[in-house]
Amino acid sequence: MTPTRKAYDLSAIVDKLEAGRYKPLVRAIKAFHAAESVGIDLAAAAESVKLLKGLDKAISDETSHMGSALLVHAVVVYSRATHSKAISRFNVGVTSAYDNLLKAKHREVVDLRDKCIAHFGPGKDGWHVEHVIYLETPKGNGLTMTHRRTNFSLRTIEDLDALLSVAIPHVTKLQRDRANDLNAALNGNDKELWKLIDGHGFDLDGFLAPAGTSDKAWDDGAFSQNLWERKSS
Repeated sequence: MTPTRKAYDLSAIVDKLEAGRYKPLVRAIKAFHAAESVGIDLAAAAESVKLLKGLDKAISDETSHMGSALLVHAVVVYSRATHSKAISRFNVGVTSAYDNLLKAKHREVVDLRDKCIAHFGPGKDGWHVEHVIYLETPKGNGLTMTHRRTNFSLRTIEDLDALLSVAIPHVTKLQRDRANDLNAALNGNDKELWKLIDGHGFDLDGFLAPAGTSDKAWDDGAFSQNLWERKSS
């Protein structure tokens, strides 16, 4: 007989745990969440960089708009994962894996996000350049504004590629370490905790039904399945 599959929502119990008594467990849950969440962001940024590198650089409205959207996505999501002080997740310390050269590239990408994408400004390399122009012509005088905006920045794409090639393996290791920490924190707690966890079942198949990825989630959750086997022994 195939064992019944069960899933439990540890995120849902965080606010129900006594702060003092379960502080190590609360921290372990949040730290594991942060490592996994940052990994998702980095993978998404890397996918945009991959598409950018394969995009036809011939000038057209289609490549211009697509390139701009992909580059903005890569810069914003990379910065969110590595720099932003998020309210809902820990900073996992991605930049600790960088040497001085990569740290300089990282600062330039974040600066681009802060000064040219999240807010309007020309930035270091003239990301947005605009001029109000007064015209005098045989047909009459007038006003206009001329502008030049960056859609592709090969240097930024190459910098992001270099940063992500180091950041992703680093976070993958953090994910394993934080999983081990959470595993240890759960194994060290009492029956009252497990009763609370038992009351927070999670419909994993229903949650992932639109994407059709529930089977993969069950398979990738071997650490959790082993945990429950240990719990019942």
